[in-house]
Amino acid sequence: MWRAITRAAISAFVSGVALGQGADSKLSFEVASVKRSGSESVRMSNGGPGTKDPERFTFSRAGLRDLIYRAYAVDDPYAQISGPGWIDTEEYDIAVKIPTGTTKEQFQQMLRNMLAERFELVVHHDTKVLPVYELVVAKNGPKLKESTLNPVSPSQPKAFAEDKNGFPQLPPGRATWMMMNRPGRSGLAARQESASILTTVLRSPLGRPVIDKTGLTGLYDFTLEFDPRAATGGTSVDGQEPGAPDIFIAIQQQLGLKLVEAKAPFDVVVIDQAEKVPTDN
Repeated sequence: MWRAITRAAISAFVSGVALGQGADSKLSFEVASVKRSGSESVRMSNGGPGTKDPERFTFSRAGLRDLIYRAYAVDDPYAQISGPGWIDTEEYDIAVKIPTGTTKEQFQQMLRNMLAERFELVVHHDTKVLPVYELVVAKNGPKLKESTLNPVSPSQPKAFAEDKNGFPQLPPGRATWMMMNRPGRSGLAARQESASILTTVLRSPLGRPVIDKTGLTGLYDFTLEFDPRAATGGTSVDGQEPGAPDIFIAIQQQLGLKLVEAKAPFDVVVIDQAEKVPTDN
């Protein structure tokens, strides 16, 4: 079966300001519950500014790395957060009540303040040069189709249809994208999106950050199919022929773009001090 990742799901998880401390160190949640996860906890995250429940935020079975990722809005939580191994193994249930009108930036500062208070978290910032891929226009030019804006009709269905191969078919007039995954084949469908959306979606299968160097500034309708198991070659991990082209070939053939290996400096959050057991609620 396909496993879908929508634009809303990812943007709700990664939205925020650039890495760094906010101006107001006194911002705080109205109520904040932090406790170690029990056997009944299920990993999930809900709410927060920019979602349907902006005044509440919950995150169960969250590691400290997860929480720092949210608080400091880094691009790559594993490359840009440095600390002891337990930040991935110790799990916590977080539930906070957020003041009305809180912005995403203020929410992140509140979360930073809570981590400092409850986990005695102390961090500093460093710069680290990391391997990346640059997304550039291929030799023969881009193949992205310029989008034609078309207002959404109230009668259009909210559900995404699929073609005979199970590939997502997005309704016209709706600016959105969807990533579908199944064994041997991943599919991206985008409507009225910039080329830079590829930097978000390709980060996971490539295993490193992607930087948009295409210079393309328009909104486009496009699809991309590739074998996620063949990110470094033309065959899948089990030695069988892939169900779709590897990601490098697919991007050139289907989009007229190209991935080039490079290096780039990134801000890194270095943990100087943190406690495994949070202070009492």
